[in-house]
Amino acid sequence: MHVDVPADGASPGGRIVIQGTAGGADRAVYGEGLAALLDLIAERMPKAEVEAVWAFPGVRREGREHGVVVVERHLAEARRLVYRGRYAVQLKGQERGRIAVDLEETAEAVPDMVSRVIEGVRRRADEAGEAELVDLGPWRAGGDAAGGR
Repeated sequence: MHVDVPADGASPGGRIVIQGTAGGADRAVYGEGLAALLDLIAERMPKAEVEAVWAFPGVRREGREHGVVVVERHLAEARRLVYRGRYAVQLKGQERGRIAVDLEETAEAVPDMVSRVIEGVRRRADEAGEAELVDLGPWRAGGDAAGGR
């Protein structure tokens, strides 16, 4: 994987876009897109700080699978950083298997407000369905890509 667009500072924590193919998170457990997004998360923050990840149902269109997740990161006892992550996996054609992931800090909130932030992400992204809590056990059991942080 390589970074095509570095953090741009346009949002509170910047935006990171990566394209390519990756290894790391278990594709059999999470699927290609979510696994690539979890790899990016592990590169950017210690896994121990990731409080939860919620994934909206993936959508297949035009030969790609698109997905959106919300990441809650433990910042301090009463504060959380919230990120929106998106992925697109090419399912057909010559670029089959190519993945693009995008992670952007979207809010800082108290823990009780995270559910409202998730709902806001759903509305703005026009996501169908409810976000489901992702089991991070297998991901946490793997090594930290961020230098063992």
